[in-house]
Amino acid sequence: MKRTAICAGMVVALAMPITAAAAIRHFQGRDRDAGTVSFNARIKPGHARRVAVGFTWKNLPVRCHEGWTDTDGSFTRSMRVRHRRFHGTGRMRTQVGQVAARVTGRFTSHGKKAHGTIRVHGDFSAGATKCDTGRDHWKAHRVAA
Repeated sequence: MKRTAICAGMVVALAMPITAAAAIRHFQGRDRDAGTVSFNARIKPGHARRVAVGFTWKNLPVRCHEGWTDTDGSFTRSMRVRHRRFHGTGRMRTQVGQVAARVTGRFTSHGKKAHGTIRVHGDFSAGATKCDTGRDHWKAHRVAA
């Protein structure tokens, strides 16, 4: 009886850190144009649970009323993952108006890749008004830390 209780206690003690451990994995990738995306995701054994603060995009081509330019930015909130899918929306005030960004994404079944869309639109500055990236498609893969 005593031996069984000790064995059961050891199994529980060893299992607790495994279930509580969640790894942060870094993903990076590109959109169809020259832009890049990167983000961190909290992964629990095989499944993404949350996209961390800081989903970042760089050099996304954006068409403005005055011509083409690039945009960089990031989200300041995390995004919950449900059924391997996530989405987020953010807004920022500028001196000439407002900029809005929306991202959607989906992880593959093993959580090693992700893909989705991103759209950024609004008035960035006096020389870049009525700007819109359109719905850009992106793909990212997990990067070894």
